[in-house]
Amino acid sequence: MLKRQTDGRSGCQAARVLKRPGRVIALVGSVSTLAVAVGAGALLLPPRQTGEVTVPPGDATPEQVVTAYLDALNAHDCDTAEALTAAGARDQATSWCEDVARLTDIDVGDHHVEPPEHSGRSTLDEVANVPVTFDLRWRLLHDDGSMDEGATTWGYLLVRDAGDSPWRIVDQGMG
Repeated sequence: MLKRQTDGRSGCQAARVLKRPGRVIALVGSVSTLAVAVGAGALLLPPRQTGEVTVPPGDATPEQVVTAYLDALNAHDCDTAEALTAAGARDQATSWCEDVARLTDIDVGDHHVEPPEHSGRSTLDEVANVPVTFDLRWRLLHDDGSMDEGATTWGYLLVRDAGDSPWRIVDQGMG
């Protein structure tokens, strides 16, 4: 015995109504997947550059070079940060540029000249150490655990091979 529909809809219309919950579930799944992908991209991709920092002129002091470098890190201007480092230190600049959320309360101290042999440099090089303090904040999930967030005492080692060459950062670490 066939049962008659009492809601006035044909069998096809009733079947379409039953399929709609599947479409809703698929839509919710798609939106959830998109949200996860956007969130993962925000965590894993390099941060968006927020400004452009000018590379200081060739006769800039070590303090001016370090100040421009820190400004570049804050603006996520990786090209400038890399331009202010010597070839062997560019990976550090890139890493800092991509991993640091922000540096605040920056204080760049006066440089002091040190003998090149103390840092394994050629005796023909001029070497300057620039002490710095700042408050460090890492991007979410970009802290490798080697350096805590917060107030930090740091230092930058700069080198030039002649009095008319620009200072470039070759190393960094505890000031």
